[in-house]
Amino acid sequence: MPIFEKTAAVQQQIDQFLADTEASVSALGEYADFVQTTELQRIRREFAQNITDFYRDDRKLNIGIIGQVKAGKSTFLNTLLFEGKEILPTARTPKTAALTKIEYSEENRICVEYYSPEEWHILEDYAKAESDDNEYTVARETMKLVAENGIDPAPYLHMGKEEIPFPSLDALMEQLNEYVGENGKFTPLVKNVTLYMDKPELKEISIVDTPGMNDAIVSRSERTREFIGRCDVVFFLSRGSQFIDENDMKMIQNQIPQKGVARMVLICSRFDETLQDELKKCGSLRATMQKQIPQLTEYAKRKFGSGPIFISSMIEAMIGKQEVDYSRNEAHVFKRLNRFGDLTQDMMQEIGNIAAVRAVFHEVVSSKDETLQKKASGFMPSVKKEWNAAVKDLRSETERRKLLLETGDKELLQKQKSAMESQISGIRASLETVLGELRNALEQTKGESMSRLRDSCRENARLQERTGTETRVRTRKYTTGFWFWKKTHYEDHTSTSTYTYLAATDALENIRTFGYDACTGIETAFRKAVDIKTTKRKLMQTILDNFDSSDENFDINHFRLLAETTLNRIEFPVIKLDVAPFIQKISGQFSGEVRDSGDRAKLQILLSETMDQLFEDVSAQFTKTVSAFRASLDDMQTHFSTELLEGIQQEFELLCGQVEDKEQAVAQYEKVLAMLSKATML
Repeated sequence: MPIFEKTAAVQQQIDQFLADTEASVSALGEYADFVQTTELQRIRREFAQNITDFYRDDRKLNIGIIGQVKAGKSTFLNTLLFEGKEILPTARTPKTAALTKIEYSEENRICVEYYSPEEWHILEDYAKAESDDNEYTVARETMKLVAENGIDPAPYLHMGKEEIPFPSLDALMEQLNEYVGENGKFTPLVKNVTLYMDKPELKEISIVDTPGMNDAIVSRSERTREFIGRCDVVFFLSRGSQFIDENDMKMIQNQIPQKGVARMVLICSRFDETLQDELKKCGSLRATMQKQIPQLTEYAKRKFGSGPIFISSMIEAMIGKQEVDYSRNEAHVFKRLNRFGDLTQDMMQEIGNIAAVRAVFHEVVSSKDETLQKKASGFMPSVKKEWNAAVKDLRSETERRKLLLETGDKELLQKQKSAMESQISGIRASLETVLGELRNALEQTKGESMSRLRDSCRENARLQERTGTETRVRTRKYTTGFWFWKKTHYEDHTSTSTYTYLAATDALENIRTFGYDACTGIETAFRKAVDIKTTKRKLMQTILDNFDSSDENFDINHFRLLAETTLNRIEFPVIKLDVAPFIQKISGQFSGEVRDSGDRAKLQILLSETMDQLFEDVSAQFTKTVSAFRASLDDMQTHFSTELLEGIQQEFELLCGQVEDKEQAVAQYEKVLAMLSKATML
């Protein structure tokens, strides 16, 4: 039976809201040229869906894992649920990441949902377009991945859904990777995946690992929004090195429908990265933690309203391991965090801190009924608040258009239109200045980054000599007495000597370290050069400087939305560097301890040459990426002014059509305003 029975009073409230909102939408629908009801319809539709979902018989506690790409969501879940095993792989790109649900079942199986043939046709059409808009770029990338994987999509599209059983976690890791993994053969074809597991702790709950919502297929983005909207509890992961940045706030405000979330837990993930960045300044790991935790906690409270739980899934996975058992990334992190030799097991427990998350997770599950009761009691107040806010926005827009129509004739409107179009020329010039500053900052940051990478290359091209000890045991023969009663015995003599050598593994680790530093350094350079918050402020100032903001017809919110939409087009590049061929050059010739002086010289020369080649590859990739990024900025500039013109064109064409019969149009606007007044919920 349902978790909560709907009382007669609750049912009456729900029915009344649906009836009243249907009447308002229907009445306003007769005035489509004067008011748009799309947002009102969405609010009503999602409310009805959420009510139906909440009171269904098999309703579970929905727990969402939310965060930007590289926030560490998959690693977090692997640590929380699977003791650190890499069950949930990372997706190939943010654009092909599929939503993954994890639920209980007595039968272990993966349920895969593919795109439909109709959705795939849309993607194919988008892929043929030359536009650089996000949905078309996604479509081209998806088609490219399918071609690279050498599969015919048709059978899977017509299949719709597929269930694949798995006997063990090892089998699950291999199979799941094919459908949602970075190199998964079927990843670009998959919309959603549900992972059913025979784990008793999953009973009565459903965990949702969410991707972003920037999908070319509207239905897949809507499916993600639908799942997020039905989450009762959200664990929001924000990467420590970019803690609660502009994109995090957008996700919190835009992608997480607060009306559906009864509780939100903030996680500062990948905390080890923050410590690495600050360690050198503080002088010890303990001092770094004592500085960073209070600072980030206070910042989170200002931005988010509550403090975070600090975790590092990677450090958690390293606890209890010997150094020789660390993975490449783990060894690199250990080396950087242990700069002062104080990364003890106890300290690793503090930094990993998954125990704190587990405690909260278990508390969330155990208080399921209280959480859902809180959500149930908030349905009506929250939906009325959302509805009234949408109605208020429609009233403001309608009053603005009515006033503009009343105070102008066709000739005046044309003059206003021409004036605004000419002002956009000023925006173009100012925008060129803003983006020119970005380009200059990018070039400057590129130069600084290349200088740091060159230093890193030199540092990692040198091998430090190691000292080893060698113990030798020699057996000597001793004889005593005369020939006829001679006795013989043997004694062992031990001697210890020291020697110097170069370790081939150090050379390999130096290559990996430089590769890691290069990737993270380049990505950081882009984010430093293009400060989203500062750029947004400059774009808004550009608009204010070119329009009369004191004019009551000037709607800053419209232009703010346009500025945000434009900035959302900025996609920071993800740098991937394959160091395997460079490692092979070393490992193919050297291994273990290299003692011979001639061989040591050869190893050092080979490492130096290999690092030079790797640096050249990094430089070429960096230059290419900067050029592509500059081109995207140029495209963004074009879109910004073009969309301003298109919006103004549509606005004035509508008003010019209505001014032909001004009195009737004004009367229609007054009727709409009266309807909107009645549409407000008490």
